[in-house]
Amino acid sequence: MALTITASNAVFILSVPLVFPNGVQLQGFGVDDAFTTDVVETTETQVGVDGFGVAGYVPRSPRMTIRLLASADVDYSVFETWIAQQDLIGDVLYCAATIALPSVGRKYTCYQGSLMGVSSIPDARKVLANREFHIAWLPQGSIPAITSGPL
Repeated sequence: MALTITASNAVFILSVPLVFPNGVQLQGFGVDDAFTTDVVETTETQVGVDGFGVAGYVPRSPRMTIRLLASADVDYSVFETWIAQQDLIGDVLYCAATIALPSVGRKYTCYQGSLMGVSSIPDARKVLANREFHIAWLPQGSIPAITSGPL
């Protein structure tokens, strides 16, 4: 079967153990950008004055931005409930995610996510803009923050 680059069939399941232990499928993604991850540095390099270079491994914490349409009420409630629970207990509630990309036959598992930033309400422009939610995925020792494999 030939692979494609279709994004519309992506499946994003987010779970917050004390809030949504069985996971919730996110839907109502934003126009043009459903979710994105920042590029992370995997090594740090140094070159001495004599021209010899070396590199060192750097643990990394990939950041992800999830964009939802202003009309994606159910999905907003996922994030709003998560934030409300954190406010209630005054502590961090970590999440996990599974992202399936059928078009390329890949699955990504994200571990130990911390909700780093949210847009509290959609920006009111000509029409209501997407809301953004920022998650930092944290490695746990020998377990990377995000792993990938075949679907």
